Amino acid sequence: MKKLFLHVGPHKTGTTAIQKFLVDNTKPCFQQNLVYPKRYLHIFGHHHFREILKERQLRAEDLEFFSENQNDFLLSSEDFISLDEADFQYLRQSLDNFDIKIIFSWRRASFKLYSIWQEVIKHGGTVDFFEYYHDHVARPGTSQMLSPDLKLNTLAKVFGKQNVKVIDYDASSNSNTLYQDFINACDLVWSDNFSIKKIDKTAKNESMKLYDIEIVRALNNLMGYKYGYQGSKVRLAYSRFKDALPADTTSELVSIIDSHTSTKIVGNYFVDTRAEKVMMQRFGANILNHQVNNSTKLLRLASSRWLSALPVHDLLSNLASKLNQLNTEEQEDVSN
Repeated sequence: MKKLFLHVGPHKTGTTAIQKFLVDNTKPCFQQNLVYPKRYLHIFGHHHFREILKERQLRAEDLEFFSENQNDFLLSSEDFISLDEADFQYLRQSLDNFDIKIIFSWRRASFKLYSIWQEVIKHGGTVDFFEYYHDHVARPGTSQMLSPDLKLNTLAKVFGKQNVKVIDYDASSNSNTLYQDFINACDLVWSDNFSIKKIDKTAKNESMKLYDIEIVRALNNLMGYKYGYQGSKVRLAYSRFKDALPADTTSELVSIIDSHTSTKIVGNYFVDTRAEKVMMQRFGANILNHQVNNSTKLLRLASSRWLSALPVHDLLSNLASKLNQLNTEEQEDVSN
């Protein structure tokens, strides 16, 4: 029976870099009978396929596409992780002529929570890190962020536990073997035919600096209220026009934020040790490259108290006005 490998992410486990690698290596994958299709591709991942599943819109031509040859297929999108049991059942039933294999990357929660919080802010969120962190820690047994076994239980129920493959992302990252470990999860053999190109900004969702993410967080609220900016519009405008913003305004904001920062140690928290124990008990045999991880790292965080400093409101208002002006002028130039 043909295989369909479904790479479900999750977010912040090297998915964009893996997808770029797969786009660059479609030929050596095909030489081992695995197709990473251009169909459904958006940038590097098959994010449109997630919407097809969610909306129950797999058409006869889609089914024919997967069935017309004898190749195995690989679909990858970190957005697959947000699908529920009914969505996955729909996929399994629609492609019942495939042996569906799940590839899931497990990353310790305390290392990725800050990165996930940044993604929330980049897409229009306004919650500070401490509130975001507490919301998950207060319910570790029901948070899929802290308890990867919750989603894995669903995937095992739908596709069979034997068809779930787990990559220990932290182990792969530490040994610099993420691509090799992923190829292994796809039942392929690593060879010199595979090319690892230098990772550029298009293939890496980079974290923003502490000061930048805090300014964007504040502007999300202000510019949403004053100018109707929604989603990632603030972050995109800020990144594009940052160098054109008044230097004295941004430097004063940076100074204020800096006076309200502190350094925290993350890693090897209770949530990590709990997840490690549960994962080994329930999915130890499914983890391809497990390594015990007791490492820690320093994280510099800003308290929301910086927003209460006396000049901040005027500084942010000036910044928002200038940013909106620059963004509007660019859009008018494009339309003309």
